[in-house]
Amino acid sequence: MGKRFNIPQFPGHKNKVFTLSFDDGVVQDRRLIKLFDKYGVKATFNLGYGVLGYKGESLSPAGRKIDISKVKKEEVKKLYQDHEVGGHGLYHSSLTGIGSEGAMYEIIEDKRCLEDLIEKPVTMFAYPFGHYDDTVVQLLKLAGYKGARTVNSTYRFDLPKDPLILDPTCHYADEKIMDLARQFCESRSFAVQMFYVWGHAYELDGNDDWDRLEELLSYIAQYKDEIWFAGNGQILSYLEACKMLEYSVDGSFVYNPTCTDVDVLTAFGVEEHIAAGKITKLKETSL
Repeated sequence: MGKRFNIPQFPGHKNKVFTLSFDDGVVQDRRLIKLFDKYGVKATFNLGYGVLGYKGESLSPAGRKIDISKVKKEEVKKLYQDHEVGGHGLYHSSLTGIGSEGAMYEIIEDKRCLEDLIEKPVTMFAYPFGHYDDTVVQLLKLAGYKGARTVNSTYRFDLPKDPLILDPTCHYADEKIMDLARQFCESRSFAVQMFYVWGHAYELDGNDDWDRLEELLSYIAQYKDEIWFAGNGQILSYLEACKMLEYSVDGSFVYNPTCTDVDVLTAFGVEEHIAAGKITKLKETSL
């Protein structure tokens, strides 16, 4: 029969995933979540616990006054219950400019307080101002984070090589975003792909971009049968489960030691579902 080489797929035997990441926990998240829920997409919202409840205003690049107030602590659990909460530093400080001790406090205390608030593990992070270095990355790893988003656009759909330096595809307001969306949705490649969009909800007010974002979501939603909609951490957990599969020498059966079901596509084009905690005998096929 020979050794088999299987290709990981996303749940439902899909080879594409779409995910979003929005920062700061601003009051516009209330409207944004309703929009996400309308189209069935999933996002990770990165919060700084120490600034929750803050009230303030700022000016957009166009000179428009915008509300940058943060949501209240007591509404966080319910507001984000169908999405994912990530860390963003306790007080949204630049982690490369406050020393290792200060950075570790910002990282770990934010994580501890958010987990106490939502009663779930917080495993994702977004670098405040996009600032990070090797020391900050190592501190996040020590704190138990599994992934951290940068602000560096790739304009690609690659899976992350280093989850703690997770570059997004692009910002939601990037002029190339609809071209990228069409390229992503219309691709017929068998390779697994991830379209990752990020931003801040207050920008939608400042740039009057709500219709622009809805155009993207409504387009993507047309392909929901082909695309998995998931939060950042959910994706990383799934990919980790794929890596944990244990194959027999000849590839005729596989053990899934994780608590996550995994879907794969065999080299012969056969779809297999590998149940969590089970040994699965793979279908015999030949060239």
